[in-house]
Amino acid sequence: MTETANAAMKSNRWQGSDGIITEGQDGDLNANNDGRGFKAIFIRGLLEVFQRSVANNDLRILIHSYVDVQYNALLDLASNGASYGVVWHGPYFGPTSWGQNAALDILVTAIVAN
Repeated sequence: MTETANAAMKSNRWQGSDGIITEGQDGDLNANNDGRGFKAIFIRGLLEVFQRSVANNDLRILIHSYVDVQYNALLDLASNGASYGVVWHGPYFGPTSWGQNAALDILVTAIVAN
């Protein structure tokens, strides 16, 4: 579990060099697709790893830091008040139900990891 979580957070396949998840931000932003929901599932999975890894402080610190990057990107680059966009790297283009759902997972995970 540790190796998988570690590799997933460091992969450049779904995030930019700044660590912000870019999965699901291509194409028509008014259309839902799996990539837009998968990043929320990934974050939920990291929350589960965080909660089960009480004895692995290094992994918990990595997850905490990774989640904070996503949280700050969401608030600083992909929101307008309490409305959240699907593109966490910005810019905010307007709210969608799938953007709000993905944001909910990062907001909850940030509370737990902090």
